[in-house]
Amino acid sequence: MRNHSASAPPFDALDMLPPRADRRTLARVYRAAVETGLPVALWRYPHGHEPHALVDFSGQAQAAKIDFTRQTPGFAFAPFVNRGGQATLFLKAGLHLDGTGHHLYAAESASWPETENRARFLERYRRDDAPAVGQTWFTAPESAPDALCTEAEFCALVEEAIAYIRATGIQKIVASRAAEVPLPPRFDPVATFQALCRRYRHAFISLVAIPGVGTWMGASPELLLSMDDTRLRTVALAGTRPRPADAPLDTTPWGQKEIEEQALVSDYIRAFFQNLGLRNFTEDGPHTVSAGSIVHLQTRFTIRLPYPRLLRLANRILDDLHPTSAVCGMPKREALSFILEKERYHRAFYSGFLGPVHLNGESRLFVNLRCMQLLADRARLYIGAGITRDSIPRAEWRETVLKANTLLSVL
Repeated sequence: MRNHSASAPPFDALDMLPPRADRRTLARVYRAAVETGLPVALWRYPHGHEPHALVDFSGQAQAAKIDFTRQTPGFAFAPFVNRGGQATLFLKAGLHLDGTGHHLYAAESASWPETENRARFLERYRRDDAPAVGQTWFTAPESAPDALCTEAEFCALVEEAIAYIRATGIQKIVASRAAEVPLPPRFDPVATFQALCRRYRHAFISLVAIPGVGTWMGASPELLLSMDDTRLRTVALAGTRPRPADAPLDTTPWGQKEIEEQALVSDYIRAFFQNLGLRNFTEDGPHTVSAGSIVHLQTRFTIRLPYPRLLRLANRILDDLHPTSAVCGMPKREALSFILEKERYHRAFYSGFLGPVHLNGESRLFVNLRCMQLLADRARLYIGAGITRDSIPRAEWRETVLKANTLLSVL
């Protein structure tokens, strides 16, 4: 669905809004949304050239299970713990800005608050020379200080995971931690988003700001699913090494631990499709893919089905694959039980999923990796590592340090 408003927007909005999403326009849309208290998402697809922006004129993202068969346009933002999918936040498409221009959605069915919020947003957008009002991001209530983890504490967690794996015979646990760094003076979220776009062309770059929830940024290397009218894709991504300097990606030396870790994720997805009775999927890989200063092993799976069946399959993938084995472990139930008991902090939206739904004829959801939450004066970074029976705690700590550099490099 890509439906312009049937009723005339206030303030001659169609003339006022920009023809395309250039850098200055992106900043204006983001600032107008935050200063009028509206949820907003910015993103850029892997290998994409044009950024996107979406504003929800309802004033608050709604918690609701994603149902692709309803074909409602918007942007999904889901946490790691999401039983039944009910904790997914959905930003309803009010305004969508992309490389082709601005698109206003279904004003004729809007509620009175949506109509008022849209008028306030457009008025603030028009007065772009007005001074900024306070911080240009939403902050959430501060969480407990035990969310942070020292090297010794993380290594102890990895040792516990290894012992649990050996005692139970499970295959993998993804252990994670959080770290905090001060935000630089006059920190600008949109400028940082644009810096991430320039630096990480292979990643899904995002900036999501929701009143009462907070503001998150990320550069994710992992697709959860993409879908258009004819096909659905997902990937198995695992294994991490520093990117080799001045050498082709396909010459990256991989150890047995990383190869086995990636094979576990591929086997999990392959078995999931086979259990659904799907035999006509194709797979490509594993190949080495770049994610900034590090590389991963990736296998891509593609399924072609009639569109109604694709929509139902997308629902099954969200229900059954999230959280993926790449961010949780295998088997999922035992790995998740360990994580919730032992990690000692709340992952929130880290290792959840996010992305546009039914925009421009497609849906593209990504796992929320290499991400950070903006607090009042600092950023909280979230990073993890896949643990197997052969893991070495200090090596897993170093892997999280490498992953943290994805965001630290632009701070």
